[in-house]
Amino acid sequence: MLKEYCDCGKLATWCYMPGYSSGESSYSCDECVPRGCDCNHIYCKGSAHDPPLEHEQCPEGDESSNWKWIEKDIIWTHIDDKGREYPCAEYDWDPDGYERDINPHEN
Repeated sequence: MLKEYCDCGKLATWCYMPGYSSGESSYSCDECVPRGCDCNHIYCKGSAHDPPLEHEQCPEGDESSNWKWIEKDIIWTHIDDKGREYPCAEYDWDPDGYERDINPHEN
């Protein structure tokens, strides 16, 4: 079976599910996948200009264990075991990589 690879040449373990229409690859390795999308941000409190949140979701435990502040005491996000933010929720992850549908080397 042929696998998909990131543009850097490593095995692709992330796939952007909407795909790309501009000819870009939808596949990325763990090091090249874009990280830090605001879709993963969790609001602990509203700012002075925002209405109060219905439910506060403040993080528990020490910062940098599995979360970090984006904006101190207001916005936080989960992080992986290497301290990195997660990619956008539109990325799928497969630790074994993605199989190619078509062999690009066949005629």
